[in-house]
Amino acid sequence: MNSFKHLSYERSLNPGKAVFYYRTDSSDFEPLQAEITRVRGPKATFSDGYMASGSARAKETSDLGFSNPIMMETCYVPPLVDTLYCRFSLRIIANSLEPNLCDNVEATKALKEFTDTYKHLGGYRELATRYAKNILSAEWLWRNKVARGIAVEVSTSNFKSYFVKDVQYREWGSSWEGDDLKSLEGLSVELEESLSCPQKFLFADVTAKIKTEFCQEIYPSQPFIDKDDRNKGSPARQFVKSTMIDGRQAVSFGAYKVGAAIQKIDDWWLDEGAEYPLRVSEYGADRSRVLAMREPVTKKDFYSLLNEIISITKEMSKTRQVGSNAHYVMSVLVKGGMFQKGIKKGEK
Repeated sequence: MNSFKHLSYERSLNPGKAVFYYRTDSSDFEPLQAEITRVRGPKATFSDGYMASGSARAKETSDLGFSNPIMMETCYVPPLVDTLYCRFSLRIIANSLEPNLCDNVEATKALKEFTDTYKHLGGYRELATRYAKNILSAEWLWRNKVARGIAVEVSTSNFKSYFVKDVQYREWGSSWEGDDLKSLEGLSVELEESLSCPQKFLFADVTAKIKTEFCQEIYPSQPFIDKDDRNKGSPARQFVKSTMIDGRQAVSFGAYKVGAAIQKIDDWWLDEGAEYPLRVSEYGADRSRVLAMREPVTKKDFYSLLNEIISITKEMSKTRQVGSNAHYVMSVLVKGGMFQKGIKKGEK
C-alpha cells in the first residue's frame, strides 16, 4: 500500500504526569521534592585518560587525580516516612479506528477494513490485556519498582476499581491468579471497550503505594536539557516536576515516560516469541542494546507491514484469527504518530 504520502493517527492512550507524594497525619498530599547536591566527581571517562586515537595521555597533563565539581538534583524519601505514593491519570480514546489524516481514499479504505476486521475478531482484547498488565504491575515505576512492597489501585470513570498487591515481583511472563486475575480481566474489558468504541472513552486514575526504606533514593524522570539551553549555575541533572498551587514542586515522571512503560508490549519481534517486550515503535528500538529489532531488511518493521495491510486483512478474514503482525501494526496505530513518506536530503 504505497498510495499515500501523508498519514497520521492520534494516540489512543493519553497518560498524564505521574506525581510522587507522601501523606502525614495532617495532610493527604505532601509533594516529594528534589534537593540540590554538590559532589566532587572523579575524572573517569575514556577521554580523560586517552586520546581519540587510543593513545594514553601524558601523566603530567592528564590531571586524573583532580575532581570535577558537579551540581545535580537528587531525591530521597524524607526521614520517618515509610510509605510513598505515585499517581497518574490515563485517558483512553478510540483513535486507532481510522486515520486522523490520510491523503488517499484507497489507503483510508484499506486501513478501515483492517481495523474493522481486527475489531470484529477481538484483536483489541489482546492489546488491552497487555496494557492492563503493565498498568497493574507498576511497570511505569521503572527503577522505583525495586521496593519492599508495592500495591496498585486503579479507579475508572465507570465507577469500577481494581487492586493488586506485591507487584514488585510481577514480571512480563508472570502468571495471574485469583483476585489479581479478576482485576486484570476486569480492567482489560474496560480498556478494550474504550479502544474499540468511540462512544466509550475511559478515564482511569492509577495509584501505586510503595513501602520505602529510611531515606530511600527515588528516581523520577530527567528531562533532556541541551548544554546551550541550560542556565548558568543550574544543576547538570534535573528532574521532571509538577507545580502545586502553593508553589511547591513534586518530582514526577513525564507523560511520555509513563506511556512508554504502558506500551512495552511488543514481544512479537521474534517469530517464536521474544523473552522480553519492547516499547512499541516503528523499528522496534531496543534502548538497552542500542539496536533496532525490526530493521527494514527484516520486513518486520511497521512501514513494511503497512504496505502489506491488505494481505494481512485478507489473512485475518480467511483464518478468523489475528496474527502477531496484525497485533503489532495495530499497537503502532494505537501509539499514534505521523507516518508520512518523506525523502532525506540528498536522496532521489
